[in-house]
Amino acid sequence: MKNVVFWKNPGYKGHPTLKKDISCDVLIVGGGVTGVSLAYFLAKAHKNVVLVERDTIASGATGKAAGSVVLKGELDIKQIMDIYGEKKGRQYWSANHEGLELLKHTITKEHIKCDYEPEDTIYGSAYRRTDLAVFEEYAVEQEIEHATQLLRGKELKKEINTPLFKYAILSKHHGISVNPLACTQNLSVAAKRRGAHIFEHTPMLNIKGNVAKTPSGTITFKHIVMAIDTSIKSSAIRKICSTILVTRPLTHRELASIGMVPKKIVWDSKDIYHYFKLTKDNRILLGYGDKVVEKHHKGIKLHKPHFVRTVAFLKKLFPQIKPRVEYAWTASFGSTANKLPYIKQTGHTTVVGGAASQVVCVMTARHIADLLLHKKSKLDLFFSK
Repeated sequence: MKNVVFWKNPGYKGHPTLKKDISCDVLIVGGGVTGVSLAYFLAKAHKNVVLVERDTIASGATGKAAGSVVLKGELDIKQIMDIYGEKKGRQYWSANHEGLELLKHTITKEHIKCDYEPEDTIYGSAYRRTDLAVFEEYAVEQEIEHATQLLRGKELKKEINTPLFKYAILSKHHGISVNPLACTQNLSVAAKRRGAHIFEHTPMLNIKGNVAKTPSGTITFKHIVMAIDTSIKSSAIRKICSTILVTRPLTHRELASIGMVPKKIVWDSKDIYHYFKLTKDNRILLGYGDKVVEKHHKGIKLHKPHFVRTVAFLKKLFPQIKPRVEYAWTASFGSTANKLPYIKQTGHTTVVGGAASQVVCVMTARHIADLLLHKKSKLDLFFSK
């Protein structure tokens, strides 16, 4: 087994390092999915935008993620309704759908190569006689989306053949599977084609007034957006440690035996960070972990308790096959207590982080872009302080 990240993007040529003094309307610090999406949206609107990344694009949490871009990544529909009430909850759920569709549209329109596959999702109940959470979620979701199905027995085994689930919800058009590294890096190339100026290996040394200093040049800006997630010094953003493993490719017989044809993205109702999918080349990618840590998890050193639990979950999930684990890594990402992004604006500075779900990251980028373009944002109701 290799303690390395599975994702690669061999066709990516990267961006230059800043080596001169420049100016812009908007400076974005941070090359994760939120920062790159924001650069793309602003460049499309013909804004003079600069993005700087201290390492390479998507070298942080984004490029180490699972690439399961789903509507229920953080909050279930029932949780949303409990927080906001039915009317406002429906609006937020609709905004989630729009965020996912926006990303799907961008990937196809810009011809972004990232192993893109639209997939349905399964919200499963780990082995229990009954699970009120699944039934309650189904009742709320089916009221909004009539294509949603409650699976059990033969219907369930047809979609996912596991002894671990007794009940599950099949949700249509709720997710996409991508290579998150390639998706974000290649989106940055699309943003550059649209006119964004992007610089890698360009750390921010300090900011005085409206001038940012880097090792080899300064950037004079009108507005600055700090999209640096767990590096933000705020108690509102919790640093979450999570582990992912990837198996060898499954054979056609193994795929048939686990009932994952067509492919689905699967979540356990008991542990929202117990999830799995099949990669483009038919490997099982399975993740676990929501341990809050005090410090940023540097590198990808395995969190052994997470790894042991994840391997055990895989064996219980599909006892009929024995795929060896070929890749495994642990990384951290930012999240807030209410699963909504942390957005703070002071003067010409906007700080953003903790979105966790990549759908919400895209929604957040669209929201900030609208605000900077002086447009009305549909997400004001949820994201504005």
